[in-house]
Amino acid sequence: MGFDSPAALAGTDLSSAGGVTAGDRARFADETNQLELRLAIIDARFDRLASRPDDAYRAFRRDTLARARDLAARAHVLESAGLIGPSERRRVAALLVTLRARVVALDRRHDEFGDRRRA
Repeated sequence: MGFDSPAALAGTDLSSAGGVTAGDRARFADETNQLELRLAIIDARFDRLASRPDDAYRAFRRDTLARARDLAARAHVLESAGLIGPSERRRVAALLVTLRARVVALDRRHDEFGDRRRA
């Protein structure tokens, strides 16, 4: 369970009409803000999230990673279409790198809580 490479996502078509639109740009900004909020929630409730039962934790983790992959794909396509600049792309890259580090740390902590539940 990890992040897909931007190269693997490069061909993703994000609009139903086959082209990139300004609406895709608005969705990108909204998705970026949502993922930044999710990161803040992870930071604020780290142990609480990590101690959740395995099924609930895995569902949260899957959803977080799916959102991250979608944002990476959208950023790549929008940058290629000239609808976002390099600075916005770097902002998203920093968000994704930070989010990945938090998910790895959450995984470790979740495993520690799991070991305690089994003991």
